[in-house]
Amino acid sequence: MRIAPSKQRVWVGDTVIELSPREYRILFQLVRNAGKVMTRTQLEDGIYDLDGGIESNALEVHIHHLRKKLGENIIKTIRGVGYLIEI
Repeated sequence: MRIAPSKQRVWVGDTVIELSPREYRILFQLVRNAGKVMTRTQLEDGIYDLDGGIESNALEVHIHHLRKKLGENIIKTIRGVGYLIEI
């Protein structure tokens, strides 16, 4: 997987993966903190503005979509703590 932050683009192999702005922000936060567990609160703070409403399962839905697009094993769930990416 490659990420071009200036273009907000992600590649898996030679294929460009289309991500929503929120999916990209979640992935970028996880990659920027690779090897560290990111809590739900840390990830939500990075993707939602203060005026926007947060649905209870929105983060899980975005993580699910990222896994479908990037591969099931790229993002690990650490039960009761948060999410982790190791690259």
